[in-house]
Amino acid sequence: MKKISIPSRLWYENKEWELTFPDRWQVDNLNPPGFEKPALNPEQIREKIEHPLKGPTLEEIARDKNQAVIVFDDMTRPTPVKDVAPFILQSLHKAGMKKDQVRFIWALGAHTAYDMINARKKLGDEIVENYPVYNHDPFQNTVRVGRTPTGVEIWFNREFMACDLKIGIGCITPHVHVGFGGGAKIVLPGVAGIETINQFHNQLYRDRGRAGLGNFENNIMRAECDAAGDAAGLNFKVDALVNRRGQITNLYAGPFRATHDAGAAEGKDHYGIPPVSGYDLAIFNAYAKANESAIALLFSLMLLKPGEGTGVLISDAPEGQVPHYVMWAWGSDYGGRHYNPRPKGFAQRLMKNLIVLAPHPDRTGLDLVCHADDPIIVKTWPEVLAILEEDYPGPAKVAVVQDGTMQYIKK
Repeated sequence: MKKISIPSRLWYENKEWELTFPDRWQVDNLNPPGFEKPALNPEQIREKIEHPLKGPTLEEIARDKNQAVIVFDDMTRPTPVKDVAPFILQSLHKAGMKKDQVRFIWALGAHTAYDMINARKKLGDEIVENYPVYNHDPFQNTVRVGRTPTGVEIWFNREFMACDLKIGIGCITPHVHVGFGGGAKIVLPGVAGIETINQFHNQLYRDRGRAGLGNFENNIMRAECDAAGDAAGLNFKVDALVNRRGQITNLYAGPFRATHDAGAAEGKDHYGIPPVSGYDLAIFNAYAKANESAIALLFSLMLLKPGEGTGVLISDAPEGQVPHYVMWAWGSDYGGRHYNPRPKGFAQRLMKNLIVLAPHPDRTGLDLVCHADDPIIVKTWPEVLAILEEDYPGPAKVAVVQDGTMQYIKK
């Protein structure tokens, strides 16, 4: 039997799964080069924060400020904020700021709120026990700031706007709408009001050719993020690139445009794989964003033989999929502003078969992409393999996507 290891459960045991395949199958491990890069050590992280790409240091920026807010990404992103935030705090305290002048806010956008168990995973015990940590609420306590050049009305978190020093911590990974996450996306949709978030997602339909995964240059949704970052007065941003185990391999600090430009330039090779297609089977793992695992389904359509192949989604998220107030279902046949109900059989229009490996399955986890009755849902890899061997008793061409939530196919 052939064996390939994949990462799993980032916010839990952060372990490896071993997948086995029959020797008669051709199995390609689609692993981008950045996934194997070593992690930065704490001293390297500190150096990159204290020496930004351009502009003044954070300590210099903080010297004349009264209140600081550190906005950080949520559990749908792999950023190990606890590896970064202590050095941010050191710079603020060196500048004379006290603990009671600093707070943290989850950049939730339209995602659900989080408890302190998750806050400790993301930030570490010391920060949770010494600084206030607030959830962003997109439905209330927002203030109007203005409009973007295209007319999106901007409402931002009240606590965020009350601070005269605004810092963001996040990561740069390929994104299905803005090309690459990171930069000022921490602000829009991160700490925006619900109507602003709805209008932001409307931009996707203004010109689809200038949005989406792989559309990095002249991306219209990225332009909205940048305009919002300017309007909010985002002073300092830290953007990380991560490997296949969620560890920081490179870090960019400074003005948000500079960090995003540099990170995205490196990210094209870091997360990219060469153009490939024509597979009978595609195993697409969801690791870094396991609670947004539907993102990985995009790979199946690009890799499989059109209408013929079988896709296997590995969705190991004990907490389930993150609730999304804009995209998700909130009832039997209705949901957020951009929810699009899928008819029964929708997945079968796109591929021969869809198998979902979910140790903790539920009936609403795939509402974003297909009808609940479309996939075959199993809990273990041996169950998956038994189905595949019955369907493909002879040779088969198989692709294993190490993390379909953080990879993209180069043009």
